[in-house]
Amino acid sequence: MLTEQNISFPNFLESEFSYEWHMSRNERYAFIKLLEKIKPKVAIEIGCFKGGSLEVMSKYADKVYSIDINPEVKEKLDGKFDNVDLRIGTSSKVIPEILKEIEEKGEILEFVLIDGEHTVNGVKNDITHFLKYIPKSNIHVVFHDSFNPICRKGMKKANYTSCPYVHYVELDFISGVFNPGKLYRQMWGGLGLVLLKPEKRRGTIKINECQRKIFNTVYWKSVHPLRDRLMFLKPLIQKMKN
Repeated sequence: MLTEQNISFPNFLESEFSYEWHMSRNERYAFIKLLEKIKPKVAIEIGCFKGGSLEVMSKYADKVYSIDINPEVKEKLDGKFDNVDLRIGTSSKVIPEILKEIEEKGEILEFVLIDGEHTVNGVKNDITHFLKYIPKSNIHVVFHDSFNPICRKGMKKANYTSCPYVHYVELDFISGVFNPGKLYRQMWGGLGLVLLKPEKRRGTIKINECQRKIFNTVYWKSVHPLRDRLMFLKPLIQKMKN
């Protein structure tokens, strides 16, 4: 008999953070510790959803710009946090607008959470906006769902070498989970981390994957290889039909 796994509870944080938060226990604690240590002057969140991660960012950052494509998010969360500027729209449009505002206001960006569109190009494009940005201080860019094969592929497709301010890339800063709850044989969660510094790096940049062996082992036990094959065959089948 299959039993549903709960990857989030007990988390011993219920009284402090009440909004629904789709991260596992280890992701939550790492996320909190990062923000507690950095205490960013300005942070950007891509993908607000239920407001769980936003609540944490609001506590530790002086100001947060949060982006979501769903208008209902603004209706439910607008005004709930005094230091949050919630924007509705596609990340491809809103991220450049926010980065321009930050420059014009002389604000200091120091933290980014990317947890928006879970597609290869969506993830890659969200990252690329920040690879074009010139940091004034250290910027920690955190990716959620780095353990998901589609999101991970998008993270790996980003051209980190094009940005001389990238000093560190780790896709497995925090490992993800396999078979979470009702998502049978799926790979989700995990936090990736990119560190940008104001000074240009010396030498080349490497995409670190400290849990690559675990990722590869789990991948072949999951539903994702079959899905990848179907995605590859779909345009060929469509072409044959035409």
